[in-house]
Amino acid sequence: MSRVVTFVAILTACLTVTVAFAQDGVLPAKTPSDRPRRIHVSTGVMLSMVEHKSLPVYPDEAMTKGIQGDTIFKIDIDETGKIVSTVPIEGDPLLIAASVEAMRDYRFHPYLLNGTPVNVETVLGFHFAAQKSADGVSGRVDCMEPAVMPASVKDRPEFRTGSETANGLLILDARKVSGPEPKLPPELSGKSGAVYLTVTIGEDGRVQDVKVVGGDEPFIGPVVEAVKQEVYEPRLIDGKPSVERIEASYHFGTRH
Repeated sequence: MSRVVTFVAILTACLTVTVAFAQDGVLPAKTPSDRPRRIHVSTGVMLSMVEHKSLPVYPDEAMTKGIQGDTIFKIDIDETGKIVSTVPIEGDPLLIAASVEAMRDYRFHPYLLNGTPVNVETVLGFHFAAQKSADGVSGRVDCMEPAVMPASVKDRPEFRTGSETANGLLILDARKVSGPEPKLPPELSGKSGAVYLTVTIGEDGRVQDVKVVGGDEPFIGPVVEAVKQEVYEPRLIDGKPSVERIEASYHFGTRH
């Protein structure tokens, strides 16, 4: 039997389109001050945009004392791709100091939003591992991949995908926290199909409305039924819950 693989659109700045609603359901007019001044971008995206980097040098004192583990930072990157601010989230002081020194040499390709370079906020981390042998102590440092970032870091509210407008208004997009996978009937097992939806998420994080934009008819019913049961952390505008509409796509079929 062919294995069915489901791909659900991830709620990130680069994979979904989000639209804010005013309280009366009318889209607010955009003004120059609404243009994002800084946008939060996922670690994975920013790692793919590294132009130059230097890994931290493992401090001798830390290796001798057997100090190892992770250092994780919240960083700000300016329009030219230079790190202009580093805020440590966790890590040993010796390892943090080494990491900060290394990040002075980091350069990223400018992040473009609608063709214009913008300031970026993201998370960057390093893993330090020390090992003792007959010849002494050796250490290894690697850049942390997004998949191994602790959930306690990735789930922090300030690291949700969002942006800060030029007038200082912080907007955090909705984030899915629970919900079932679509239950396909046996006759659809192994078959390819797709469903495209517009989902409205209320201030309480519950799905208010699901509209079908397109897709293959046999898959629509199971997908819509599952989406209606999803729960989100609602969109926050300056800390206040707000209604949000997202575009989501579900793809089924055998991967080759």
